[in-house]
Amino acid sequence: MIEGKDADSVSYALRNIVNQYGDIIKTVTADNGTEFTTLETALNGIADTYFAHPYTSSERGTNEVHNRMLRRYFPKGQSLDIATPSQVQIAQSHLNNLPRRILKFKTPAEAFEREVKRARKVHTA
Repeated sequence: MIEGKDADSVSYALRNIVNQYGDIIKTVTADNGTEFTTLETALNGIADTYFAHPYTSSERGTNEVHNRMLRRYFPKGQSLDIATPSQVQIAQSHLNNLPRRILKFKTPAEAFEREVKRARKVHTA
């Protein structure tokens, strides 16, 4: 969980992700929010960094789909400041374990684990 929507919080969370998956991350695409101002520096030498064009949500289609899914738990207009860590964990677990047609009815958690294993196998070969 990210502590806040600021560059320091995002950078801290990203360091944890890089520590765990940095060997297989190839690219990261972000929007132009101020929370991503240190993204290129944090990923330098690890992954290519891309930024979506302003007001072009179609460049981040998967992200937009997931935002709509999250709104089932946190309705638009409701401040996320009042969401408890437990509520966020429930939503996260549900979305990560929801079978998806695009994944041939595997869950994102299953697909992610499969891809991590595949990437590490290729990476070490």
